[in-house]
Amino acid sequence: MKKSLNISGILLLSAVLLFSCDDDIFTPDRIVTDTFRTMYPNAKYIEWEMKSGYYAAEFIDEGLEKEAWFDKAGSWLLTETEFERNIPEMIRQAVAATEYKDWRIDDVDFIEQNDKESFYVVNLEKGRQERNLYFSESGELMETEVPKWTLSSTF
Repeated sequence: MKKSLNISGILLLSAVLLFSCDDDIFTPDRIVTDTFRTMYPNAKYIEWEMKSGYYAAEFIDEGLEKEAWFDKAGSWLLTETEFERNIPEMIRQAVAATEYKDWRIDDVDFIEQNDKESFYVVNLEKGRQERNLYFSESGELMETEVPKWTLSSTF
């Protein structure tokens, strides 16, 4: 009898925890979702979150992971596209033309912004060192940055 009460208690607690974890995933107002659907009609696996007062949709579009940000009025602000495998060849060549050509490409993001120039952010690693290289859409190196937090800064 005690054993069945313990199991029932564990199951009840698990159910409460499971449903309470779903608080940050929601669907925003229709004005936001309409803008999103117009921009990304083929988006799949959409998850919405509130981030810094803005609506952010994480989704898959054309086989790529993306995150699009919108304000409460439904205006699109930016979209970040992650390239894990199929890094654009132009970006590979642009990195190869820098002093970081021997570094490993860890991550590439393409940032599209409303009314601003789009750009690529390439995260490079060599041992415990990291660098972020910022390239224009045409592949021109715009900036090099040492990330504020790196593995080497924690040891």
